[in-house]
Amino acid sequence: MAVVEEPEQEFKPQKKKPDSEDDKRRKKITPGSLMKALIRPGAGENTPSDGDQVIYHCTIRTLDGVVVESTRAEIGGNGNPKRQVLGKSKIILGLLEGIPTMLNGEVAMFKMKPELHYGEEDCPV
Repeated sequence: MAVVEEPEQEFKPQKKKPDSEDDKRRKKITPGSLMKALIRPGAGENTPSDGDQVIYHCTIRTLDGVVVESTRAEIGGNGNPKRQVLGKSKIILGLLEGIPTMLNGEVAMFKMKPELHYGEEDCPV
């Protein structure tokens, strides 16, 4: 009677897929890192999703109220709103997560931690 020995299987560690941009983005979002205050409610029921073009005005301030950047003419900007495609355009992470929660015509204020905007821990914006 012949004994057949099965060759030992070698276990190779599986290669981990590199994190996609969405996975990296989700890891940065922690409870309390992005807060939204509704200033004026919007109209309708639809919110934008990835691939939708959004047109918005934006004013970025430091914690003590100094304006860093603005699209509004009365605050020192050029008066032209920003036009971007969600998920395709370069946009700060806090807005990428916050804009899809808004309705058409809504005015909101977002307060976010440094890792969700310009990425520097000691950034006062």
